[in-house]
Amino acid sequence: MSTLNVNELHASSMNNFEINFDDGESMVVNGGCNIHPLSHFKLPAGTSAQRPSSPAVGMIRFNTELLQVEVWSGSSWLQVIKASSGGNNGGTPATAASNVQELMDAGVAADGNYYMNIDGTTRRYFVPINSHPYYILIGNWGGGGAAFFSNASSLSAQNLNDTGDTTPVGNFAYNSTWGYYRNVSGSDFRYATFSNRGVTYRYVKVRMHLYNYYSNDGQNGRNFLNISSGVGDGLTIMRNSSGAGDGQHIFTYYTAISNNDSNSCPSVAGSQPTHVAGGNNPGGFMGNRYTCFSRSGSSYTSEYVRNFTVEPGDNSGGTGPNVFNGDAWYTLDLGSTFSDDMHIVIHSDQDTGNEDTYLKRGCVLVRPA
Repeated sequence: MSTLNVNELHASSMNNFEINFDDGESMVVNGGCNIHPLSHFKLPAGTSAQRPSSPAVGMIRFNTELLQVEVWSGSSWLQVIKASSGGNNGGTPATAASNVQELMDAGVAADGNYYMNIDGTTRRYFVPINSHPYYILIGNWGGGGAAFFSNASSLSAQNLNDTGDTTPVGNFAYNSTWGYYRNVSGSDFRYATFSNRGVTYRYVKVRMHLYNYYSNDGQNGRNFLNISSGVGDGLTIMRNSSGAGDGQHIFTYYTAISNNDSNSCPSVAGSQPTHVAGGNNPGGFMGNRYTCFSRSGSSYTSEYVRNFTVEPGDNSGGTGPNVFNGDAWYTLDLGSTFSDDMHIVIHSDQDTGNEDTYLKRGCVLVRPA
């Protein structure tokens, strides 16, 4: 290590008055660092995805996505916000916050259940304030919340919070091993409509644990609920706004039997992680808002292929895809704000005996506008 003893250190105009250090290099200051009162100190800045892969305790940066200064605690990134005295921390209906920022300003930093009054009605929400800042839970099936979040033991089954609010299951059938499915005798769909819970939203996050049964074949002509263009086989999250037609679409999980013929995943890769194969491609209305998983090979086998790693307590594992599973949070920017309720739809162009998609567990989050 080298030591530099100087009274003043000046950057050259040839380098835009900057002193640069390459990756892996650092400057250690054992004493103090005084900054002129008319100058400034610039923090490193970037999105959540650009956070350091191996942060050290005390690292501080500006999150350009969340518009927050954050510091690494050793286990998580914490927002550096001074708690306001007597702020609305959502602990009781009397201290209900009007938005997630107000919870943060009151010093709330952990995922959990909090009272909020977003639209004039006080409700109990699960707010993943640490793991998914600014988002709230509006849809939970099969205990997805309990599996995906911390401090979430209350989110078993279809529970939305710890006070008894639940997500509807509509006209889905249910199998205790595989989850929710259609149970139909032909080309058809089944769905459940769930509330936006008073939230106007633009950004949506989804995560679904699914089983692909038998011969689902990705993109085809199957449509539903005033989406007139073909969607295909799988599961779709959409707005409940029939007048918007194809514009209701939010996100589709395609399920497919193989990875090497026309019944496989789409051949075009969007911006969302997905398996790319040789199947038909979705219509333009869908944009990049889809993902697909499939089994290897082209034989039609009556097996349950999952897109996730088995969770503790699962009754049966099924078969894991050996190409791509897609067990991740998918973040969708709808481009405009909406206040519609949503549908969750399971759809296929053949009967359940030939093919179906099973929803084992899943969650939908929205970010209030």
